[in-house]
Amino acid sequence: MTPPVSRRGVLAGAVATPAALLLAACGTGPATAPPSGVDELTVPTPTPDPVDFVTDVDNPWWPLVGGTARVYADATGRRLRRTVAGAPEQVGGVPATGVRTEAVAATWGTRALPPERTAWFAQDRRRNVWLVGGTLADGSRWEAGRDGAEAGLVVTGVPRVGDGYVRLSVPRLAGERVRVQEVGELAPVAGQELEVLLLEVTTDGPARDEGRPRAARRGEELLARGVGLARFEEPGSTWTLLGP
Repeated sequence: MTPPVSRRGVLAGAVATPAALLLAACGTGPATAPPSGVDELTVPTPTPDPVDFVTDVDNPWWPLVGGTARVYADATGRRLRRTVAGAPEQVGGVPATGVRTEAVAATWGTRALPPERTAWFAQDRRRNVWLVGGTLADGSRWEAGRDGAEAGLVVTGVPRVGDGYVRLSVPRLAGERVRVQEVGELAPVAGQELEVLLLEVTTDGPARDEGRPRAARRGEELLARGVGLARFEEPGSTWTLLGP
């Protein structure tokens, strides 16, 4: 049985009419998505309510176990390591788990290493996972509720094909919107056949570049049940999980 959830936080009351979910992309006017499984959520939200959140992140599509490290490779052999922090901390007013991404220097040769970065994720009582903070290129940190940054949705507790929502809404960063393309298909992931969740990711912005709208970039992410992020795209590279 799903426990009751505060109406003051990210989980709003049921929608009375089938109104479209507002996707307020960073710095732009709102876009819309058809009604779906995320209709009861306020996405993005500037003020996550601690009453709505739990300490662990155990959504099967985005499980974060403290101390876990996974390595991803691109087609050129470069590698990235993503490491889950050992304990949650308060970010954006809620308990959040940090995931640090860093280059495996020995695999990059003479190419410039990307900066180390951290993202903080929090899970509400319905097992929806939210992005509530992160680091910027200059090493500074953003958190939901500060300087216009808002918490975005990473994955719902029960994903459905057609779900659409904002994942990243931070004034100094490009906005990200996500739409669920497939749920539950079997695919090879790090030598195993696993159920997967396919997401389309649209990146906008920043909203304006020298007074002109920035074009959106589309990519895909693959999440595997019980594993989490199995494949993701960045400009110029696709990163694939090497092992469980």
